[in-house]
Amino acid sequence: MPLLVVALGAVGCLAGGRAPGAAGESDASAGRVWHAELFRGFASDGYALDPISRWVETGRAECDAGAMVRHRSRTLRYTVTAHPAFVERLERFERLIAELAIEHYGRAPRRLAHRGVFACRTLRTRKYRISEHALGNALDFQGLDFGPLPRRAVAPPDLPRYLRGSFRVRVVSHWSPARARDAHHAAFLHRLADELASRPDIFRGIVGPPRPRHHDHLHLDAAPWRYAWFDHDADVTAR
Repeated sequence: MPLLVVALGAVGCLAGGRAPGAAGESDASAGRVWHAELFRGFASDGYALDPISRWVETGRAECDAGAMVRHRSRTLRYTVTAHPAFVERLERFERLIAELAIEHYGRAPRRLAHRGVFACRTLRTRKYRISEHALGNALDFQGLDFGPLPRRAVAPPDLPRYLRGSFRVRVVSHWSPARARDAHHAAFLHRLADELASRPDIFRGIVGPPRPRHHDHLHLDAAPWRYAWFDHDADVTAR
């Protein structure tokens, strides 16, 4: 599989891993976990949207809106317009969220906050390439809403008492929390992103803070190449 090596500021893309070291390593001097990887020629697993060209000559996207379906989650309160093939990945994402949330908060969330899936456009910075959103193949994830801890639910031992009631988790507020009481949310978001970066069966591409225009959401897609561009504090712990 050929590798396209690019530079992301001071962060280089390393074969099979995330800068500055191997996959999952942190930069001890900065106390951060870096994700900056990009692969070309990602081996297709038969995904329906892989054969579609991502290049446009006119600078304008032409989209097959008729191929889209409305996906109303059975486990989380949210509805999006997406390609049917991407819906399967969204459902895997929902299951992963529930699993991690039960472990971290003692219950699954009630609602997923997002900025949509289908949007007929090219990339904002490269008009010669179609956006994965134009294929109904990308979700902009903003956060989650949680209800109170059910009476019979077993609370994790490290769950703060103030998180037994209802609350919201948002990338914009909690990825790099200003308050110590929000560190528990930061730890959850960081683990979710790290898990997704290692799960191409769910999403192949992920972009998040501190990348430009991604301070308030995680871009998640199933493009025919793998990449993960985000970073976070390595030592955030729940308090």
